[in-house]
Amino acid sequence: MKKFLFAILVLGIAASACKKTEEVVIDGNQAPPDSTISEVVIQNYVNKAYISVLGRKPDDNEKAEGIALLEQNHLAQADREAFIDIVLNKPTYNEQLVKLASYDLLESFDTAAVTQQIILFQYLLTDSAYQYVWSVLQYEIGRLQDLKAVLPDIEAENLDVPGMHRRLINNYFYDQLHMGTENFVKATFENFLFRDPTASELAQASQMVDGFNSVVFLQSGSSKDDFMDIFFQSHGYYEGQIRYLFLKYLFREPTSEEMAAYTSLYKNSGSYKLLQKTILTFDEYVGLD
Repeated sequence: MKKFLFAILVLGIAASACKKTEEVVIDGNQAPPDSTISEVVIQNYVNKAYISVLGRKPDDNEKAEGIALLEQNHLAQADREAFIDIVLNKPTYNEQLVKLASYDLLESFDTAAVTQQIILFQYLLTDSAYQYVWSVLQYEIGRLQDLKAVLPDIEAENLDVPGMHRRLINNYFYDQLHMGTENFVKATFENFLFRDPTASELAQASQMVDGFNSVVFLQSGSSKDDFMDIFFQSHGYYEGQIRYLFLKYLFREPTSEEMAAYTSLYKNSGSYKLLQKTILTFDEYVGLD
């Protein structure tokens, strides 16, 4: 199973949600303003949020801005959200988001290496000795071009987080890390559901990926694309993202109540950014528990 070591690495989060959604309230996560909150708690929160989101400490101006905002109403919930919005909207957020996801799934992300591989495949398309695999080479080039475009497409808001995850597992490099259909299926379950597939899930998913009619998560399909469509729309995928963020930011598993509430929040809003901001304003994350 994929190790949870990434939970203690530099962390990334996203900008505030643009969709209206139902407010989700879990008891104990939103305390009233407290005039006795120390400046140290606020300073630590500011530093922690920048490190979690951007992988760096705030500069002097950013730190002063964050402290002033949070002190004015003694860490009131609305001020926490306003502060996190500022951090999430920093220009390097998307770069950090992609960097961390690619580290988890590909062990690294080197645009130069992707470009080099594309050039190699394009060269082979000019050699008649490889004519028998030209269609395969063209397919691989298309997937690599999609991989290379992950960051610009995220920045242009043409790609969401599930779409990013899909591209990061649907490429030549991921296939080299997890060679063979069964290894691809196992790695996908481990990376996103944090568990091995059951024997039945492995058999059915492998059949589907190999182009045969099959059923996964009660949905039928007959191709690798079908499998990925089903997988990244599944309830289990969304639950996995809740687990991922709780482990990353709070270093613990969500409770059953939290899992239900925040999975619903993410599925209904479609906003990974809203989910991240919600957790980053918990008393527990702030340091008040």
